[in-house]
Amino acid sequence: MKKNWSVTVVYEDTHARESAVQFCDQLVKRFWAESEFSIDWWKFSELEDDVSGRQAEAKGAEADLIIFAARSDTGLPESVTQWLESWIGRRGEREGAMIALNDPGTASGVPDKFCYLRGAAHRAGMDYLTQMPKALRPAPDSLESCSERARQVTHVLAEILRRPAAPKTLPL
Repeated sequence: MKKNWSVTVVYEDTHARESAVQFCDQLVKRFWAESEFSIDWWKFSELEDDVSGRQAEAKGAEADLIIFAARSDTGLPESVTQWLESWIGRRGEREGAMIALNDPGTASGVPDKFCYLRGAAHRAGMDYLTQMPKALRPAPDSLESCSERARQVTHVLAEILRRPAAPKTLPL
């Protein structure tokens, strides 16, 4: 049986929407054999409206994947940050991933908006990605699957474990 992934796409403008459409096409093509996708689309300006903003808030709280399509040279409008903050606490312990298109990653001079999105994803208990995931995995449904997942050393965990510990400083 295929897993149905709930996807919420939030985009800034027509150009950003085109990038998100291409990304979603690739996502569906890559994982179509084992997954189905329900995709909801929200333009930044729609988040300002009371009715559509509440609908988008509910979708964000329940989404397995949230895709942000925004230009890297602009800031996040207040309506978008308010929307983010409105559903973060409602997610509870639900796992998921936030994918920020156009995030330059670890390059120097990362725009503030991407730093904010990364922090918001972590506060929501979500993974933060800047590119297509290598795999989609459903949330664990049993203690055994939780234990199995806890024993796995992911690429990110391996990087953390390889990083030398910061030297301890003694108070003067």
